[in-house]
Amino acid sequence: MSSKVLSLIRQLKETSDNVIGYTEYELRKIEALYSITIHGQLREFMLLAGRCDGGLIGDDPIILYRPTWNVRSQILFQLRLWENLQEIQAYDFMGKYESHTFCFSCEWETQYYFTITSNTDDLVYHYDENSETVECTNLTFYEYLDDVYKRYVEEDSNRKQIVCKGELLEIRV
Repeated sequence: MSSKVLSLIRQLKETSDNVIGYTEYELRKIEALYSITIHGQLREFMLLAGRCDGGLIGDDPIILYRPTWNVRSQILFQLRLWENLQEIQAYDFMGKYESHTFCFSCEWETQYYFTITSNTDDLVYHYDENSETVECTNLTFYEYLDDVYKRYVEEDSNRKQIVCKGELLEIRV
């Protein structure tokens, strides 16, 4: 499947050092740390631009790129989503003993978009904190990114391109 956002990120990578992904080894560490499995479209994206998309979309709404969030903040955010799903008894969207959800986007502070990493369908799910509901968006990960790009970048002519770099792993020097 083709994605406008992925194509644009690949073009940026050719001319910029700001497109930064994870290595296969780092993805295995992320999988262990967050108790998830990264595959399909999410894996391809994380390898290409998991740390930084070169400023194409930025950290609003893609929480992977929040420079002010350290690894602890990322883990607590993921845990909070899992606890919220547990509280509303949305068990179909959770693992039995560990989280199989991975939230990568938060819109308007109450709208969470995540994948179920134990599934291989690349679908994106939406948790609405206000109504305490969960639903499948029927969009794949790439389709969601293309939709975000359209809504946040193409439709906002005043939006400034800001390069944000996030981190899901602790970097030790």
